[in-house]
Amino acid sequence: MSNMIKAVNLGASGFTRRKFLTGLAIGAGAASLGSYEAVAQMVAGPRARPVRGWGVPEGLVRLSSNENPIGPSPRAVEAIMQYVYKFNRYYRGRGLYGQIAERHGLPVVIPSNNSSEESEPWVTLGCGSSEILFAIASAYLRDGGQMIEAAPGYGGVVRTARNYGASARLVRTTRDFHQDLDAMKAAVTENTRVVVVTSPGNPTGIIAPFEDLKKFVSGIPSDVMVFVDEAYIEFARNPQDRIGAAPLILDYENVIVTRTFSKIMGMAGLRIGYGLARPHVIEKLEDNKGGRVSSLSVVAAEACIEDGDYQDRARKAAWAGHDYFAGQFEEMGLEYVPSQSSFMLVNVRKDADEVTRKLFEEYNVLVGNGKRRWRMDNWLRVTSGLQAENEAFIAALKKVLVSS
Repeated sequence: MSNMIKAVNLGASGFTRRKFLTGLAIGAGAASLGSYEAVAQMVAGPRARPVRGWGVPEGLVRLSSNENPIGPSPRAVEAIMQYVYKFNRYYRGRGLYGQIAERHGLPVVIPSNNSSEESEPWVTLGCGSSEILFAIASAYLRDGGQMIEAAPGYGGVVRTARNYGASARLVRTTRDFHQDLDAMKAAVTENTRVVVVTSPGNPTGIIAPFEDLKKFVSGIPSDVMVFVDEAYIEFARNPQDRIGAAPLILDYENVIVTRTFSKIMGMAGLRIGYGLARPHVIEKLEDNKGGRVSSLSVVAAEACIEDGDYQDRARKAAWAGHDYFAGQFEEMGLEYVPSQSSFMLVNVRKDADEVTRKLFEEYNVLVGNGKRRWRMDNWLRVTSGLQAENEAFIAALKKVLVSS
């Protein structure tokens, strides 16, 4: 297996309670296991009860939805408070379109409030990036056809496309969980309408490098849309990776890129995201959207997109969580996938249904269930939270695995 995945060789017999306990004892420097009580004491750590995360009830550790743990941007909160007595009126400001286009090096074209005036923006807003995913499926797969996506993958377009009668070709990731772009390209047929690339992958957290994407797009027929979902790309450690696929739009008419304010900008509850594409593609997406983003979401986004200090803090919180999880998983002898997102995949080598159930019912800890979502029987997807939340999860996980 590639060294991109950290793993401990557990032998042919696989993961057992004895091996896990032994690994804990060695990691803690213990000379012998001793009694079960000694082991239980050794794995004891902070419980969920005293933990208080931003935006959740006290005692609940919610590391299941990839939400930003540090709370909202103060600039976004201030912007909302300044506008809060005005939302009896429609918001007419269009500055966010320019901010987004400039951020991604695309032509700055501001759409007019007058529907009779023609404009050709390179940006469309949505209620989270999810609305743009829906619009893509509606615009290009409503009459059937085929779409291609990696598996395991987010599946946002797949679910809508299948409702329209389109077929989905799911291409397995490589053994180290990279999206297999060569295999995805080989899967394209004359019936293919959309190819989805998620960077970083969800649930894998692995980025598709720009040069690989460029080569991939150049080999895809121009009448097949290449959709690049970048919901988590701003958590990448390398600033160059955060640029993403938007520059490809200038050279290729069949590229759509989406991002969201829900993750790095801490606005999950306000539901605002955006799509980037050539103007004729934007027009088609606009025709397939359901409504307008709320005024409070827009004013908050206008403020938050300029709050670089907040975004840096959010990145550092995610990185600290990754580093902590990696150290703990290695000590516990658990395989995990290094991540460039705000979450991490870990193989607990136990039934994921049972582990997630016990984590919640016994310790009030919520994490993503890989079995239920991606048919990854023994895998969890855990979001980087505040350090107290991360520690509460690890303490609970150790206890659940010891008792199973």
